[in-house]
Amino acid sequence: MKYLSLLLILIGSIPVAAAAPQSKELTLETIFHSREFSLDYIRAVQWLPDGRGLTYLKSTGENSRSVYIYDPVKKEERLLIDGATLIRPGEEKTLNFSSYQWVANGKKILFKANVKRIWRHSTQAQYFIYDVAAKTFHSLIKGDPFVANAKISPDKQWVGFVKENNIYAYNTSSGKTVQLTRDGNENIINGAFDWVYEEEFAISDGWRWSPDSKRIAFWRLDQSPEPTFSWIDFEPLNGKVETIRYPKAGQHNAFVKIGVVTLADGGIQWMDIGDETDIYIPRISWMNKDVLLMQRLNRHQNKMELLQARPGNGQSRVLMVEEDPAWVDIHDNFFFVDENHFIWTSERSGYNHIYMVDAQSGQMRQITRGSWEVSDVYGSNGGYIYFRGNKERDIEWNIYRLETATGNIELLTPAAGVHSADFSPDFKYFIDHWSSARVPNQSLLKTADGTLVAALVENDLDLAAYDFIFPQFGQFTTSDGVRLNTRTFLPAGFDPQKKYPVVIYGYGGPASQIVVNRWGRSREVWFSWLAAQGYIVFTLDNRGTGGRGKAFKNLAYGDLSQYAVKDHIEGAKYLAGLPYVDKERIAIWGWSGGGYLTLNCMFRGADYFKVGIAVAPVTDFRLYDTIWTERYMGLPGENKAGYEAANTLNYYKNLKGKLLIVHGTADDNVHFQNTMQLVGRLQRVPKQFDLMVYPGLNHALYAPNSYWHLYTMMSNYLKENL
Repeated sequence: MKYLSLLLILIGSIPVAAAAPQSKELTLETIFHSREFSLDYIRAVQWLPDGRGLTYLKSTGENSRSVYIYDPVKKEERLLIDGATLIRPGEEKTLNFSSYQWVANGKKILFKANVKRIWRHSTQAQYFIYDVAAKTFHSLIKGDPFVANAKISPDKQWVGFVKENNIYAYNTSSGKTVQLTRDGNENIINGAFDWVYEEEFAISDGWRWSPDSKRIAFWRLDQSPEPTFSWIDFEPLNGKVETIRYPKAGQHNAFVKIGVVTLADGGIQWMDIGDETDIYIPRISWMNKDVLLMQRLNRHQNKMELLQARPGNGQSRVLMVEEDPAWVDIHDNFFFVDENHFIWTSERSGYNHIYMVDAQSGQMRQITRGSWEVSDVYGSNGGYIYFRGNKERDIEWNIYRLETATGNIELLTPAAGVHSADFSPDFKYFIDHWSSARVPNQSLLKTADGTLVAALVENDLDLAAYDFIFPQFGQFTTSDGVRLNTRTFLPAGFDPQKKYPVVIYGYGGPASQIVVNRWGRSREVWFSWLAAQGYIVFTLDNRGTGGRGKAFKNLAYGDLSQYAVKDHIEGAKYLAGLPYVDKERIAIWGWSGGGYLTLNCMFRGADYFKVGIAVAPVTDFRLYDTIWTERYMGLPGENKAGYEAANTLNYYKNLKGKLLIVHGTADDNVHFQNTMQLVGRLQRVPKQFDLMVYPGLNHALYAPNSYWHLYTMMSNYLKENL
């Protein structure tokens, strides 16, 4: 009778759509080739220095953005800079800008334009200075070169940037530019990062202004020890070899140094980061103008030391240490509450919580506690600490404030869903960016106590007209008694007396979380479409995923396949036991780590899955990068058993069902090599399978109409084979 209680919950919570004048047909073309489900956003939020308002970017046309200003007292939004008017002398096209920064105390704006993406986070762009009063602008750098990581100094008098792997500073008053580093080349990177640092530490900006604007702290990476990886661009007549530095698990990383350069004389002082060179420095930040903090992480990533350094002489000391038997997660939850104490988050209690740290002794005092997690800390003001956590429900994230005098925690965002915040510098206001599975993304301006001021963006999509099917959230318990979170889309006109095919969407990667109550964009709209075609669409978060504490997360360590595969097979067994599921028609699909999961389920759970679709899959973790792989698997030479157990190439002969593999040939993240190694083995057995290759596309497989093609193909594959 276990299924009956879940069924009653699901049926009872199926929304009844409001009556619409005429129902619209939800099609793949509507989802992937129209703007029907496109969302509006406000971007590049900049709070005014006096705290009396904010500016942001909004789309004002298909390829146009404008700067708006909002006054929270008057509750008034007005257009500040019309993007359609930003036309350079002698040109016809408007300035194609994507972000901006205020310069010279609000009198000028630095526009970032004509952006060229490098990797996932990094870009190069042209920068222009705009005079707000005169409505004129000029190039930041003569000749309009493409540069990276341009930032305004705290005193608004300088713009620092990276050009050809060297750091420069432009004086906004004199118009002169000074070069601060000179050894940058194809192997030496100053102020930016190599591929693996950027991808796995989610960082692309490699330098920091000092609080007094007189110095710059920066990363210097020597990537000459890193091996290269190449692929072929098939478009040129004779082909073209594309090569990047990419260290695979167990191989050499770049050497890292941290320097501090003084603008006045260009002198560089190197910080003492220890004698061991096989380390990472994933974060640096200024404590004050005379002290630099650096996070030093060992190669195994299970010990992080917070170093306190003196830029004047480079001397450093260990202030505090974080250790874990599996791995230590890197975060940005750090800020000073006064000159002697700072806020930090740690998982040492078993859950990620807030701590107050003595800046001299490193002693820590826990501020929040309980069987829930803190993901972000925004800052403190007026006796409160503002943060984001999942205290209410582990599939939802809310904004809270903690009263430091009493320890009381106040929920500021009671609406069910996933929230993130953008606070004003004085913490009088914040923008609540939120959504739920039933409510597309909204951006709401609120006061510090959570009172609504105005809706800046609402995205009121006409979902009722499409008879949109929303997911239901639940849980199931594994055979060994572990509760796992689930999300289910039930078919239109669901009848528990019928038998339905099931499509499982999985990811399963360590610390990830895909069963969350938020709006999911086009992929989840596709799930609604699948449900309308008569499929049950099911997702679970297996052991090793995030949001449920360190012990739960650490179960992924050493063998990334173990619980991800076990729990998804358990999920298939659970579904097969439901009276309204056709147990002979269960499919699974996923992307990246989800593609890896799909392959494992098709090979190691062949009796439970009829169809699998693996998009951009890892096949052998020895083919993936050092930082991510070793964080969760250890080094290959020290964990041979774990790497072998996790290797899909050891199980491919067990394939029984229909398998579609999809990959882009220019995938810089999960190399096409992964798929090719598997394909060759499947052919030699031989095992029949299907393959779709996207020439020249990277891990995201994004190009004009590519998603329309991909999701149409996957839909047809399910229809024909499930």
